[in-house]
Amino acid sequence: MKISIVGTGKIAEVVMRMLHEDFAGKIEVTGIYAREHSVEHAIDLCQAYAPTGFVYTDYGRMLEEAEADFVYIANANHVHHEYAVQAMMAGKNIIVEKPIAVNRVQTEEMIDLALQRCVYCLPAFSLLYMPLFRKLQEVLPQIGKVRMIHANYAQRSSRFDRYLKGELTPVFDPAMAGGTLADLNVYNLCFTIALFGPPRTIRYDCNRGFNGIDTSGTLLCHYPTSLAVLSASKDSNGLSYGCIQGEDGYIEVQGSVSILDSFTLHLNGKEPLTYKSESGKHRLSYEFQEFLNLIENKSECNIVIPYVTRIMQEIAIAQERMNHE
Repeated sequence: MKISIVGTGKIAEVVMRMLHEDFAGKIEVTGIYAREHSVEHAIDLCQAYAPTGFVYTDYGRMLEEAEADFVYIANANHVHHEYAVQAMMAGKNIIVEKPIAVNRVQTEEMIDLALQRCVYCLPAFSLLYMPLFRKLQEVLPQIGKVRMIHANYAQRSSRFDRYLKGELTPVFDPAMAGGTLADLNVYNLCFTIALFGPPRTIRYDCNRGFNGIDTSGTLLCHYPTSLAVLSASKDSNGLSYGCIQGEDGYIEVQGSVSILDSFTLHLNGKEPLTYKSESGKHRLSYEFQEFLNLIENKSECNIVIPYVTRIMQEIAIAQERMNHE
């Protein structure tokens, strides 16, 4: 499998390192697109993790010249749609970092174009591809009728001090679709929608910074027989966790639900049972193994494209409701 990468930020570097360490000889990075001021960093990344790859400052040229089965889009949120559309028009499968787009219209345009061009348009939500998440789905019915879902992701941004001094970076810039909802709470929303489908109603209350950006906030999602309370913060640290409460027990996730290293099943009157990830793999490796299986048409490919597409659409609809409020 050959892949080209758009962006030189932290997540792009993490992915390139993971591919170099876990998929050497299986997945080759053929190109990396960088803006002019990031070229030197892109060259360093290629030298370290993709010695056969080329650095491009012309995106169209990379799409034309760098042989690739997938284009991995990991640049600023507000341009995901633009770069995704250009790649699909060039006949490329795409993997897009969260959020896949900034509203429902853009998301549905991308899905429609993928169908027209017969290419994959996939979100880089690693949670959806994890074997342990599938195990959680399997044991979930044991806790009975679900009544409450809680998830919190607390991670004070390394850029927050700069923001307090008035310096805008993409994650705190409304014009670049930044904010805590798009950066962190979207993981909690993905976790919840993947398990329970779209909520009937949704409300978002948040703390806003000097430029109106949400620095922390809580989603309240109403389901027919349950409530989901989903919180995230980039202005303060705290406990990150998940908890699904049912009439017959509860499921506890220590740490962010997006990482899901383990979870514990607590059934009424029984000893707790903990499930852990046994492979020791990097958490991002599962999704790229699925993408590799797609290209190789392997029978063990587990991804269900309509399911992932539905999650994308429902997250986009939920985001639209929250942005409207």
